[in-house]
Amino acid sequence: MSNLLSEQTTEKNDWACWCGYKTLSPYSKEYLVCKSCGTLVTTAPVNSANFKVTKDAGELYDKDYWLRRQQEKYGLPPIDRRARLDLPERCVHWLNLLLKRRLPPARILEIGCAHGGYVALLRWAGYEATGTEMSPAIVQFAKETFDVPILAGRIEELPFEKGAFDAIVLNDVIEHLPDPLSTLEHCARLLAPDGLFMIQTPEYKEHLNYDDILHTSDKFNEHMQGKSDEHLYLFSRRSVSQLFSRLGCEVTVFENPVFSYDLFFTASRSALPDNSKEQITAALAAQPTGRLVQALLDKAAESTDRGWAIQRLETALAAKK
Repeated sequence: MSNLLSEQTTEKNDWACWCGYKTLSPYSKEYLVCKSCGTLVTTAPVNSANFKVTKDAGELYDKDYWLRRQQEKYGLPPIDRRARLDLPERCVHWLNLLLKRRLPPARILEIGCAHGGYVALLRWAGYEATGTEMSPAIVQFAKETFDVPILAGRIEELPFEKGAFDAIVLNDVIEHLPDPLSTLEHCARLLAPDGLFMIQTPEYKEHLNYDDILHTSDKFNEHMQGKSDEHLYLFSRRSVSQLFSRLGCEVTVFENPVFSYDLFFTASRSALPDNSKEQITAALAAQPTGRLVQALLDKAAESTDRGWAIQRLETALAAKK
């Protein structure tokens, strides 16, 4: 098998899955696979102390991560440009999914909010929304850019009270956590009894081996190759269901992600509501900024419908050739 480690099972105390299972099998040069729960586990050294920002310089998630590293290493737009690009695409998509499950007013926390654009959109929609980020410099950037409440630091160290939130959002965050079970247990305590998690993370599809990913140029490989020092755990549908079940969130509903290589789901302790378009429109119409948000959602829906129509037409034309 190309580019793979030996097929021999690896059993070392250096490596263990978040679920506690230590007998991990080779998957790629940078990842092992836990057959017990279905998670890819990094082979990179993991030191929890490296996942804090204290000086905002020379640390993994310091301001340089956002201002230089993501652009130079991964070719991503700089954070000031992303603050514009994300709003009409990713942020609107996430808001649509949240409105389906929890109407404003409600208390929302976004952990790892980056530029703060989604926190701003939530507040315009009528939610009482707050964000967190690791780098004080990026927190300041978010405050100045969107005038939103953002706190700097690890969620475990921030002064939030038990049951303070109706929903906690983690978009592209859980794959970065050195101890996801412990961190998410803390987050679960911050949720109200009927609260919910909304999560986006790259999806490890268990039926694909690494050769399959290489041969099909699957974009999921971009979340593996060269990112094993950041993406410590890459989850499958089975593994996130097990993870959130341990938190007491037995209800896991998978939603359509923005991009096909991602996994998006809602997790809750109880049955999830399914709010109608009429209920959502009424909730947004309760305040002027909510009406502006409704216009953004309408335009996004129009673009999505047009995109699907074009794709169907192209498929039909190709079939006739």
